[in-house]
Amino acid sequence: MLNKDEIAKRYVKEIQEEINIELIILSEMTIHKPYGNIYFWGAKNSKKHRLAGNGPFLVESNAGRVLQFGTADPTEYYILQYENGTWNPGPNDIWYPN
Repeated sequence: MLNKDEIAKRYVKEIQEEINIELIILSEMTIHKPYGNIYFWGAKNSKKHRLAGNGPFLVESNAGRVLQFGTADPTEYYILQYENGTWNPGPNDIWYPN
C-alpha cells in the first residue's frame, strides 16, 4: 500500500494531467493528524497560473482515500466537520488511489 505522501503526489499528478498545469504540494503547510494528513497544493508557477477550487485535501491513514475539502470556508471548518463526523463529502470530493 502507498503511504500518505505517495497518495497525495498521485492525486495532485492526476489533477495536473487533467488541467495541463504543473502543480506542487506545499509540504511546509501539511497538517498531520492522527487520522491522516491534510495537504495544500497549487500551481508551481503561481504568478503565471491562478487556480480556483484548489482547496486542501485529506489523505486518510486507515483507508488511503483522498477527501477534497472545499474553498468556501476556512480549512479549520472542514477539519472540525470531519473530526465530529458531520462533514458529508460529495461524490466528486472522494478519490481512491487504486
